Amino acid sequence: MKKRAFTTSEIAEISHHSRETVKRWLEKREIKGYRVGNSGHWRVLPKDLAAFLEANNIPFPEPAEIGIDLKTLTDPENQTTFCWEYYETRVDDHVRPEERCEDCLVHKVKSINCYALREEVGHKKIYCKHSCADCTYFHFLRKELLPEM
Repeated sequence: MKKRAFTTSEIAEISHHSRETVKRWLEKREIKGYRVGNSGHWRVLPKDLAAFLEANNIPFPEPAEIGIDLKTLTDPENQTTFCWEYYETRVDDHVRPEERCEDCLVHKVKSINCYALREEVGHKKIYCKHSCADCTYFHFLRKELLPEM
């Protein structure tokens, strides 16, 4: 099973620092992370942990130790991104004009696979106006080319 996010305890073990130090890094935005629900616990995506380790010359753990090869995630070709990060650098009309990414359910739950969430809850509170088959982000994640129109 692919590792989806790391806890502060896991990052502390990987980096050989304390959980409190990891929390400070997160609060200072030295490492990119997000809080989970009402508990406020921090989570860090594998790609963000890999970028942090590389930027700070912290050795990468062996893939067998943590269940994922973080080193490969530093290659731009292998980096997945959230839909709002993907579209922020592109001119595209995927968001309805009256809506914002920050209000979208996909953004609020930090779902990388917006199309999987859409399958579960329908289109409610998901603000893109395209079908997944027509979505450039959907095809980007699957490393597919959109069919020519």
